[in-house]
Amino acid sequence: MMGLAVSAPLEREDAIVREVARHGHRVAIRAATATDLVERLAARAPDAEPRLDLVLVVADERHLHRELVAECDARGLRLLALADDAGERTRARSLGVDSVTWAEGFSAIEAKAKPTEGLEREAERARGRVVAVWGPAGAPGRTTAAVALSAELALLGRRVALVDADTTSASVAPALGLLDESPGFAAAARLARAGSLTIDELDRICQQVPTMGGVVRVLTGIGRASRWPELGGDRVAEVLERCRDWVDTTVVDIGASIERDEEISSDLFAPRRHAATHATLEASDEVVVIAGGDAVGVARLVRALPELRELVPQAHVRVVVNKVRASAIGIAPERAVQETLRRLAAVTPEACWPFDSRAADAALLEGRPLVDVAGRSRLRRRVQEFAATLVPAAEPTSRAALRAAERPERRWLPALR
Repeated sequence: MMGLAVSAPLEREDAIVREVARHGHRVAIRAATATDLVERLAARAPDAEPRLDLVLVVADERHLHRELVAECDARGLRLLALADDAGERTRARSLGVDSVTWAEGFSAIEAKAKPTEGLEREAERARGRVVAVWGPAGAPGRTTAAVALSAELALLGRRVALVDADTTSASVAPALGLLDESPGFAAAARLARAGSLTIDELDRICQQVPTMGGVVRVLTGIGRASRWPELGGDRVAEVLERCRDWVDTTVVDIGASIERDEEISSDLFAPRRHAATHATLEASDEVVVIAGGDAVGVARLVRALPELRELVPQAHVRVVVNKVRASAIGIAPERAVQETLRRLAAVTPEACWPFDSRAADAALLEGRPLVDVAGRSRLRRRVQEFAATLVPAAEPTSRAALRAAERPERRWLPALR
């Protein structure tokens, strides 16, 4: 026997109650609205009888909203929506709620109410990951790294989205030769605010960039820095959460500034200048930190790391030192960088990428990732090695994908050495 909480229009609620009783179950809570249901759930003791196994609501604005979803998640309750028309199905999908139609009968509700343990594990594995690419001030190569890593992950068989959330100097679109009159990320943020962001909408507003390994879906950034208020923290968090259902890996290029100076403002409800960066870092599973491979870049990294770790203690931070070269560091530059960071910041970089201006310039000239235009360059090989470490251990890449990644086919530009 199941215990249910129900919120629906009165006629539908009465019909639900009759069907629940006819199938040998029991209604524990009847609520007129989603807000009322949230209050009833919050006031209910965890061990109250009868126990609750399912929250069943109609997927309209009155009976299903984000606060109810959050309350059910917090209490570990299965939430199911009745969606009989396209608008209700869209609303349920945008909130990440499974749905059935009333016409399917109560047996369909029972089947959805008790997913097997194996299906739950499969659903958990299906959710994608968010990887933020950040670096201290200057030009350490954040955008180049984000573009290159996205293409390498696609070559390893992942479904990849590349998001430009830099509110000060969005660069992904020009780096890939894309038009950015209608920034995809800002459009996604508007849809998220309206509660209308779905996977279908993300497919519609993204730009698909073909690469050697497959298609990278790109949400371009804002063309003018003055548009930063469009990317509020809550909207950015909602877009990235929806991206987890859209692709396997979402790579996000973000700005350098992470200070919270605006918090001293007397207007507590004013938009925050760097809210998009903060929201991305807080939502990320991993943060790839790109630092410049010279004295200034290393010093900036040493000063910025403590603040970054305080901001995102939950994320796995991976340090990459880019543009490493003997002319700026001295003899054995990689060893010198590693020893300096271990001594000054107690961190060992996971990768040191060489300064390869020829390969990077070729990628910019063609508006394509490194793997497409400089597949045999030293820089591309180092990026490839690092990208393989971003694939979760539970989802190993296939041997065929690894072989393809090791031997990219030639394109119209000769491979650079």
